[in-house]
Amino acid sequence: MSSVAPAVTAPTPPLEPPTEYLGYRVPPLGHRIIISGLYLVPSIVLLVGLPVAALGYLQTHSVALPIPIGTVTVFGFVLSILFAVRYVAKPTRLYGPMTMVTSGVGLLYLWLLYTQSTYTFSIPNATASIGLTYADLVALLMVVPVLKIVSGAVTTVEDLRAPTERLPYDFPA
Repeated sequence: MSSVAPAVTAPTPPLEPPTEYLGYRVPPLGHRIIISGLYLVPSIVLLVGLPVAALGYLQTHSVALPIPIGTVTVFGFVLSILFAVRYVAKPTRLYGPMTMVTSGVGLLYLWLLYTQSTYTFSIPNATASIGLTYADLVALLMVVPVLKIVSGAVTTVEDLRAPTERLPYDFPA
């Protein structure tokens, strides 16, 4: 009769790190949810309210819109919610992937703006028109989400390698 010893596996680190450890102090989940809600309100105002108000103003003055109001509203709400969720996930291993997803949606939104970046104003009762392009500005803005996607990938790899290594820098005690 041979007895087989059970296989010993290394414990996997929990998804949520301990709230207090040497050198860092992670805020409780409730506090992170409240603060992310406080971030959510101004981000909705900046990403939905102001652009929709500006586009609505242009629409009431019979100016053809460069981008539909519905598109601005949907991307604004999605980005605002992703920003809030990313803040809640900051002390977890989900922070890197959430950064990549949030930046990917932002890059998609900027790409949509880039493809519609040439706008022509027709002057009423005249044969002249004025062309306006903001493609270079949008292309420069697209650098930020690309760099955030790269940083999210690096953060994901580092969190898989050493799950609590960045926490003393993000949440010092």
